[in-house]
Amino acid sequence: MAVRSEAFWLARRREMLLPPGEVQLNAGTLSPTPRPVLEAVERLRRRQAASPTDFVTREGPGRIQRSRARLAAFLRADPEDLLLLPNVTHGLNVVAASRLLRRGEEILLTDHEYGAMAACWKRAAEASGAVVRVMQLPFEAETEEAVVDAFRRALTSRTRVLFFSHVTCTTGLVVPAAEICAAARRRGVTTVVDGAHAPGMVAVDLGRIGADFYGANVHKWMMGPSGCGFLHARRSRKTRLRSLITSWGWGYPPSRREWDSGWGGSYWQRDFEFMGIVDRTPHMVIPEILDFRRRLGGEAAIASRVRGLSDCARARLAGIGLRAATPKNPALRGALLAFELPRRAPGDLRERIWRHARVETAVTEAAGRRFLRVSLAWFNTREEVDRLAVALQQIL
Repeated sequence: MAVRSEAFWLARRREMLLPPGEVQLNAGTLSPTPRPVLEAVERLRRRQAASPTDFVTREGPGRIQRSRARLAAFLRADPEDLLLLPNVTHGLNVVAASRLLRRGEEILLTDHEYGAMAACWKRAAEASGAVVRVMQLPFEAETEEAVVDAFRRALTSRTRVLFFSHVTCTTGLVVPAAEICAAARRRGVTTVVDGAHAPGMVAVDLGRIGADFYGANVHKWMMGPSGCGFLHARRSRKTRLRSLITSWGWGYPPSRREWDSGWGGSYWQRDFEFMGIVDRTPHMVIPEILDFRRRLGGEAAIASRVRGLSDCARARLAGIGLRAATPKNPALRGALLAFELPRRAPGDLRERIWRHARVETAVTEAAGRRFLRVSLAWFNTREEVDRLAVALQQIL
């Protein structure tokens, strides 16, 4: 891998839509969009607005099929097992609503899951009479084995579904997903993985991970436009899913022979993806998203860049008295870094940082503790990290 200079990254930064005077350290929620990707979306939207029937029925299916193939290759998956959906919340709600649980059975979650997803599974449990159990995640562990062991110990004979985040939204712990899915599969437990923060931050090999269901976003670390997410299902589990909206595509056999549905995918995919007329141009620019990342030097170059920024932020904020809650072990961390907040930290810290220094961050909570979450994207700079540190010193 060729080492990219600071001048290279600063030149590429000019291709991002970054407002002057603002610091974006929250790409983990929603990334700014690269100019070439936004321009591609706008071109397609203008074509759709000018000749909507032609665009949706004739041009759209081919573009969707091309995007599905490119994304599947990026994720090391088969395009036939991949659904292109608005976001990870939508995808995981499909799984939760598909009645994977029966009365008295157990779904196991960690205490670091995204709040909306925890609510989603609680609702599904109420509907089926199942039980939600929450395990303690050793989020500060420095070995992969310690994390995997915690999951092994938490699984019981009643556990039927295990739900966990590939990268936690609270502290940025990169969970050893493949090892945990393998352990659950040996126990006959269905695995559902929230990969919202993984693609574009860490390598995602869905074949190796082996989750029964894996959902994620493209609008976070991959820097796609909003409205672009996906759900992947293991081939043997696809028929367990039930679409949230009944429309065209329902009732057809989900066989490989039915690929040409006039949709850009199989009838199985059409069943989940067709929700009436919606704007699918965000899905259609996945090739442009991946091409842009390739021009940055590819995933290895991006990961190296953010690793350096993460190390800088860890040292700089430690210098003002904040302790990192994200492991140091490179196998357990990526581009999302969290610091435990002292009790004196104001409840509106995120807004105070924004008002004081125009720096966008996030504040998260888990297991009774509060964290300042810093999402370090390749376009950030050490000077922006310094700006955050100075603001925190003045506020705290």
